[in-house]
Amino acid sequence: MSSCFVFIFLLFQTSIYSQSISNLDRFYSLVDSASSLLLKDLGDAKKINLELNLGIDYSIFANQVRGKLLRAGKEIVKTDSSSENTLTINFVIDNCFVGYSEPEKDGVFGDFLTERSIELLGNYFISNQSQVKDFKLTVKDTINVEDVEEVENRSFPFTQGELPPEPFFSSLLEPIVAIGAAAVTIFLFFSVRSK
Repeated sequence: MSSCFVFIFLLFQTSIYSQSISNLDRFYSLVDSASSLLLKDLGDAKKINLELNLGIDYSIFANQVRGKLLRAGKEIVKTDSSSENTLTINFVIDNCFVGYSEPEKDGVFGDFLTERSIELLGNYFISNQSQVKDFKLTVKDTINVEDVEEVENRSFPFTQGELPPEPFFSSLLEPIVAIGAAAVTIFLFFSVRSK
């Protein structure tokens, strides 16, 4: 009885994946990491004049940067206030990129999976330092090819990437294996029965 239950369990077992995190949420996480780099370089400065150069496409991240700085105890002052204790920060996001690898099968009868690569490029300048600091942050994970449309956000084109087509031979292999297994089973059934 227990072996029958184990067999049925294994027969109907499917790969369980957690829900994929959206590309936009991944970008929020990377902007948060870039803001942490900025905070590390700010040190003990309390008052800052924050200039965000995000362009139209990436303006959605402005409040993410401001929020991170405010939660860290920084006071953001207006542009016209010029105080000796105020640092001017110029924070720039140059590019956001989403890329997908060629889809691969997860086992013989498994789903197609692809490696997702999300990249954030930018820089920042702090008025009391002599150089511009560049950052290039990347996060990679594996997602189901069927989830690609769900993780992309059509309202924000930078969250979309080009997914390579599924390989022809691996999608052809599955039906051939199923038909071959059925043919062998029928052949063995009739050859054993006739003897």
